[in-house]
This record gives sequence, C-alpha cells and structure tokens, in this order.
Amino acid sequence: MTRLFTKKAIRMVATMALVLAIAISTHNLADAAEFNFSWKGDTGYSAKGSFNYDTTTAPSVISEAGLGTTNNLQSLSVLFFDPLSTLINSFTPVVSGVSNYSFLRFNFDNTKEQIFGPFDVGKDDELPGDTWLNNNLALIDEGFSDEVLAKEFGFNNRNAAGTKQILDLSNNSVQVSKVPEGSIIIGLLAVCSLGFTAYKNLGKANQE
Repeated sequence: MTRLFTKKAIRMVATMALVLAIAISTHNLADAAEFNFSWKGDTGYSAKGSFNYDTTTAPSVISEAGLGTTNNLQSLSVLFFDPLSTLINSFTPVVSGVSNYSFLRFNFDNTKEQIFGPFDVGKDDELPGDTWLNNNLALIDEGFSDEVLAKEFGFNNRNAAGTKQILDLSNNSVQVSKVPEGSIIIGLLAVCSLGFTAYKNLGKANQE
C-alpha cells in the first residue's frame, strides 16, 4: 500500500510540474520582467523580495503609491529577517496588479534597473507584528513623514502593543537583480525530471 501511494504521489508531482511548465511557457514569458531586491541594515536586519511587471505596457520609470489598482506592477512580495537571518515576517503588498498596502511607495527605473526615491514596502496597519522598510529621507522630502532621521533607510516594526519601533537604520541602498528569463521553466522542468526519474526507479524496484 505504501509503495502504491508513493508511486501515485511521484507521478502526480511529475505531471503537475510538466503541466505548469507548459502553461507558463505559453503565457508570453518574454513580455514579463521579474526582479529580486535586497537590503541590509547597519545592525544586521535585512529584507529580500521580488516584483514583476509587463514590459509591453511599462514606461521607463515605474511609480506606484497607495492602495488599489497599480499602474504597472503585477506583483510585489517582501520578507524581513533579524540579524540571525531568522524570518520575522513576510507580506505581498501587490497581488495580481492590486496594492493592498496603504503606504506603498515604489519607484523603479527599468532602464537603469534601479530602485530610487520614495520607497515604502511591507505592511503597517498599526497592528503588532507589522513590519516595513522605507526610504526615510525621500519620504520626508516628499512630505510623507515628519520624522527627523539621519540615515536614509529604516527597518521598522510594531511590538506586541502596536507601538512603532525602528530596528535598523542605514544608508545602504536597495539592491536589484534581474531574474533570468526562463529560469522558472528550468526549475519546473528540473522538478519534472526528478519526478520521472523517481517514478522510473520505483518501477524498477517493484520488479526486483
């Protein structure tokens, strides 16, 4: 019974991976640009995330702010870590072209592949555990904040009482790297290949 279940599970994984790879490859991946971003503060707190947009409709500079339908971003996700690289929290401020973060500020020059200007990514509903990373100085210059801070980026969260804490400050910028086209398909095909290999090996084991 265990072998039968394992055999079915492996076959299901392989089939699903193949179907997903075919579906993605026929969905005009050439028109989608995906980027990873990262930031690390002076005391070791860090953030990592990703975003994507449709290159056929995006201008040279992508700017997003506040709630609702985005101008160009299709998705935006971010993970926050403490100095020991332990995950603190994760959020998806933009899902399927819609922002769910009131204070979202995102500016990206896709010709230089750089994030610049007002930046605020994460979640802040004034609830315990909310975490966000923002460009303090740019937001102050734009009139979005009245805080007096000496360093550009701030890593913030809210404690158990919902009180804001600035956990890290740094002049380090947000670094951006483009995800190679086709990498998702390659990964899925690798899973598919492993699934078929395991399925084949299991079949040989059953014959012995």
